[in-house]
Amino acid sequence: MVKNVADDLKSFLATVAWCLSLSWKTSKFYTIIRMVADIAMPLLSITSAFIAKYLLDMLAGDLVVEDTQFTLLLLFAGLLTIALIVMISQNVAQYSQSMQDDMISREISLDMMQRTLVADLEFFDNPNYYDRLQSASQDAMAVSSILWNALSCISACVSFIGAFAVLYQSNPVYGLMMIGAAVPASIMSARYTKLLYMLSLDQVNEHRQMYYCQFLASDRAYAKDIRLFNAGARLKKRYKLIWRTLFNQKKIMTRKRFVMTGFLGILPEIVVVLIGIDIAFGVMNGINTVGDYALFTVMAGQLWGSINMFSNASLHIYDDKLKIENIKRLDAFQSRISDDSSESLTEIRSIVFDQVSFTYPGSTMSALSNISFALHKDEKIALVGLNGSGKSTLIKLLLRMYDPDSGVIRINNIDIRKYKLCDLRINFSVYFQETPNYNFTLSENFTIADHSWTDGEIKPQATEALKAVYGADILEKAQKGFNTSLTRQFDLDGMELSGGQHQKIALARTLYRKHTALILGEPSSNLDPKAEHEIFKSLKLLTKGKMTIFTSHRLSNVALADRILVLEKGKLVEDGTQDELLKNKQRYAELFKYQQEKYI
Repeated sequence: MVKNVADDLKSFLATVAWCLSLSWKTSKFYTIIRMVADIAMPLLSITSAFIAKYLLDMLAGDLVVEDTQFTLLLLFAGLLTIALIVMISQNVAQYSQSMQDDMISREISLDMMQRTLVADLEFFDNPNYYDRLQSASQDAMAVSSILWNALSCISACVSFIGAFAVLYQSNPVYGLMMIGAAVPASIMSARYTKLLYMLSLDQVNEHRQMYYCQFLASDRAYAKDIRLFNAGARLKKRYKLIWRTLFNQKKIMTRKRFVMTGFLGILPEIVVVLIGIDIAFGVMNGINTVGDYALFTVMAGQLWGSINMFSNASLHIYDDKLKIENIKRLDAFQSRISDDSSESLTEIRSIVFDQVSFTYPGSTMSALSNISFALHKDEKIALVGLNGSGKSTLIKLLLRMYDPDSGVIRINNIDIRKYKLCDLRINFSVYFQETPNYNFTLSENFTIADHSWTDGEIKPQATEALKAVYGADILEKAQKGFNTSLTRQFDLDGMELSGGQHQKIALARTLYRKHTALILGEPSSNLDPKAEHEIFKSLKLLTKGKMTIFTSHRLSNVALADRILVLEKGKLVEDGTQDELLKNKQRYAELFKYQQEKYI
């Protein structure tokens, strides 16, 4: 028990130290201002109470001075001065808090972005990661309050020490009674704070489902289907059912909390009244003055207020401590893709897959099994196979989105794990089948892929890339040229494009990026026949003498390839030219026949 209390205290102090260091890191100036203000407030309050005591004693005749009028004016001047200092300090502290909270939120948001940006691709297939990420994101935005609570603790301690010292002069029992009355309420609040937070973590998955219903109702990509299916009512019903379940769980626990803490919170108020009664009898018996009554009752109230403020601030820090720990639990999702290699890569001259096997984390079925092949400079290959045959997985392994379970992938006869991750990927330009565009300007959709072009080269290179994919019509439609947004979500002058036009931009971005090897996954899936024909004419010229990998279901597109690799259920079943594979009359010839029959 003692060890648990010591551990909790150590963790509590560590959290306070963490938030103060974060505050100091974001702004030394604002931190100093807020600390000075929070320490000064209780001292000014105690000073004001003493001035009020002397003022009442003078008015009641219990305090006699030589120059009464001058002393009264001096005391009133003191009260006014303190009031002005308090008002100015509060405004300055509020301004500092507002500015620093924004700065802290920025730091935390950037930290969360960094965590997600370096996370392995496999985590995005894991619902537990999304649950943890959702809860951590919510907690991260609330953590900025921890600084305010830490400073409130400091202020409460100063207030408590001052008020207790004053009360001790009158009766040492007063302070002890107040502490004893406040402790049970604080313990109960701490207990329910933890229970409510643990409940919120348990409800994260359901909350994500609610947010998803909201997202579906407002996202443009689903707008047509939602209206066609008349699915709005069902979305709202699903949202309300989940909300009702979560609300009832929280309602039961919150009701218990308020009943228990409300009942126990009466005890300190009773103690304040008892202290007031005791001092009032002292005034009537001539033991205390009227000023003493005002001073000690104010100090009793301030003592209770400081205990309450310290308790509440400590509970919030405890709550925030749990949130910080929850954010740190993201570290449990350790990246497997290490980036501690030093080998540089400037050009891809050869690629070799040597007995490569891979199974996705959490799956029992092998995605690739003993894949071996070689690709040389200036050579173009096509990866062919049904859905789930392993084409996309092979590309992901080549780009080190995942690492093989066994076998080796070599580039220029060196294991790709020995290359710097950035160097490896910068040599590839890839069009993924599901490649999205960004709700930015047309220019930013290109520069996001490659920042190495100079300002004068960006537009010419992007224009050439669009022309190469039969996308000149997109530029004609753009009201602001390359400064036109690809959506009206943020700009009324933005463009709304068809699926084929979006694919052309994504393809153009792939060609715009400087590279030594090109990967094109289903590059014509959304294109009309004429655009597909023109684009492949361009690609034939653009990929001449360049290492290129195609993946496609449409076997008419593999004519650009020097070789064809046929994958089936994660295994390489054929490797050769189109003529060779057709003569073999095996799997490729069978797939070719299926598509050929559509045109007969």
